[in-house]
Amino acid sequence: MERDNVKDHFRRQVHEYEALMRMIVPDYDLQTQLIIELIPFDVDASIRVLDLGSGPGTLSEPLLAAYPDATLVAFDLTEEMLAAARKRCSRFGDRFSTVAGDFAEDNFGSSYDVVLAGLTLHHLDHDLRRQVLGQIFLALNDGGAFLAREVVVDDDPFIARWHYRAWQEFMPGNGEDADYWYRKHLAKDHPASVEKQVAWLRGAGFSHVACHWQCRNFAVLSAHKSVVINPDC
Repeated sequence: MERDNVKDHFRRQVHEYEALMRMIVPDYDLQTQLIIELIPFDVDASIRVLDLGSGPGTLSEPLLAAYPDATLVAFDLTEEMLAAARKRCSRFGDRFSTVAGDFAEDNFGSSYDVVLAGLTLHHLDHDLRRQVLGQIFLALNDGGAFLAREVVVDDDPFIARWHYRAWQEFMPGNGEDADYWYRKHLAKDHPASVEKQVAWLRGAGFSHVACHWQCRNFAVLSAHKSVVINPDC
């Protein structure tokens, strides 16, 4: 039932998603820029990318623009979001494709060089999220990278309350009802601290795990699937 609620939530948001994110997520555009800058490949690389929980293509579009030889698969729960992504990314032709599915249950493919997850994985409970992180690791080629922007919550209750108060003070300045979005967050999200997420990524097999940016209860993280080098070779 909870997954159905999430699906319905995003189906209704499709036409206003990007504008809404700018009003309720601090420095949303800065996060997008940072994620693209953190991709560990030259801009002329022919990389294969998965945008997991792509929404209307708010990460897909800037990546394909920055990497002219990249191909990207947008994977999302709702056909409405994927239709918006196809419209947004139509100029990239067959470099862009879409797949509808629930990444908590459905196979999202393999042999990717980069996997993106923008405000996506916090909709999963913690046990399921660890499972999906393991699947993301397996879906990446050696030398590949996982990049995510996520909702986070500090393990210290004092700091967590402080961050939530600051977030609730941020939204009214953009004309949004802070109490409404805070209640929505509590009802459908499963945030975790940066420290927990770093530990889960390492537990999934990733190396060079880092948090590159955090503002209140939002963060940008990266992790790598390192090539194993045989010292005897």
